[in-house]
Amino acid sequence: QNPGLNFQTPASEQPRSTALYSLARATKMDDSDVELLGSDKTPVSKTAPLTLIILVGINLLNYIDRYTVAGVLPLLQDKEDSGFSDDLSDAQAGLLMTAFIVSYMLFSPLFGYLGDRMNRKMLIFVGIILWSLFTVGGSFSTSYYMLLAARALVGIGEASYATVAPTIIADLYPASVRTSVLSVFYLAIPVGSALGFVVGSEAAAALGSWRWALRVSPPIGLGLAVILMLFTSEPPRGASEAHLGAEGIVNESHGLRAFLKDCREVLSVRSFVWSTAGTTAVTFTAGALAQWAPTYMQRQAGYSNRTASFIFGGITCATGVGGTLLGAYLSKIYTPRTQTTDGIICGLGLLACVPFLSMALPVAQHVDMLSWVLILFGEIFLCLNWAPASAILLYVIAPHQRSSGEAISILTQHLFGDAFSPFLVGVVSDSLQDSYNLSDGDSLMFALFIPALAAILGGAAFLYGSKYLPADRARASNIQEIEEEYSSVNQPVGSQAGDM
Repeated sequence: QNPGLNFQTPASEQPRSTALYSLARATKMDDSDVELLGSDKTPVSKTAPLTLIILVGINLLNYIDRYTVAGVLPLLQDKEDSGFSDDLSDAQAGLLMTAFIVSYMLFSPLFGYLGDRMNRKMLIFVGIILWSLFTVGGSFSTSYYMLLAARALVGIGEASYATVAPTIIADLYPASVRTSVLSVFYLAIPVGSALGFVVGSEAAAALGSWRWALRVSPPIGLGLAVILMLFTSEPPRGASEAHLGAEGIVNESHGLRAFLKDCREVLSVRSFVWSTAGTTAVTFTAGALAQWAPTYMQRQAGYSNRTASFIFGGITCATGVGGTLLGAYLSKIYTPRTQTTDGIICGLGLLACVPFLSMALPVAQHVDMLSWVLILFGEIFLCLNWAPASAILLYVIAPHQRSSGEAISILTQHLFGDAFSPFLVGVVSDSLQDSYNLSDGDSLMFALFIPALAAILGGAAFLYGSKYLPADRARASNIQEIEEEYSSVNQPVGSQAGDM
């Protein structure tokens, strides 16, 4: 017998009702906090709806903050408005987003490792505190490099949330409804991004400074984090799976070797690798558009910063909601027919956005309203990906390694996606302007064709990887034994930290 394993009769050998309430006691949840839902009789906390609302709210605020800087970018580039010593080049402006994303992706593996082993609510709570402090701190920057450092530190706080929140949702809701629930969670991406443009430009206009734009969301985020800690229960890992073999487990293998072992196992899942490549193309394209589209329309169509940010924000919000819900609906309708559906939806959506976004660029200077319409359709197809792509990661990776999977996915898609694309577009724009004596609008137009190429490659990756989905999904859902130690998820935080 292994002395490290301390548990009684395995859940898979107990009567189902006994197993559920044993699980509730083991994880310090009240018996009343476990429900039998539907024919699957999946244990889900009664606080699941509240937990989902709070996580969606925090995700919304994170994306509002992330794109608030894009909403005030022209103000930051003008030294008279920014209060900095010099004007900012396009490359320097793009680096503000890149600095945030780089720290976000570099710290994601750390929080992925901790998210598979520690109390996830506490990780989110600590992360929100860091995010709030550094966001507000950035508003007091007196130089470009102070703001750059602050935006980089903001990424550390957000990494703690982004790696573990989807895994909590996966443990609260069964696979039969998970894609629909995730579509609600990921609505925060387009809606928050759109509100970021609006909040940034409107707060700056109303209060007379770009600094106030960074002070809106942190207090609300802190309030939501407190509610999450006090009024919700963290679900056991794997609790929503159809089988009981992985219920209530925590990955308790520690150290670098354990982390590398998790990474090897996650990267051996071929559908995960190809869908991550596709998602990387999505973030590359979306990141470049979010950073530069309002500025481009200001330069080529003569809009003010406030108007361009407001229109682009509205389009992003509408297309994000419509595209995300449409993607989830198509997944729900066609997945029963073929388990390759999610990969096909993502691939075709990404390929379909290319002609619309490509045509929108040269049209802007001549027929600005047509350009906005083309952007609208392009973003609808781009946003088809959010819910199906996120569902793929959660159902092809075993429950005890999902936070690590999220971390690897975040690291990859941001390292080669939106950490890179805003800066790349800015550098290419500057280079074209200097080398060929182009206007700042024309140089930015040619640079923005780069994301279209990335979208083509990403669509191909999704379609190729879809053929591996059925086998990988079956393998992850049929896990009956986990080689790691078992323990309660809701242990006192101090005892878990001591074990680390």
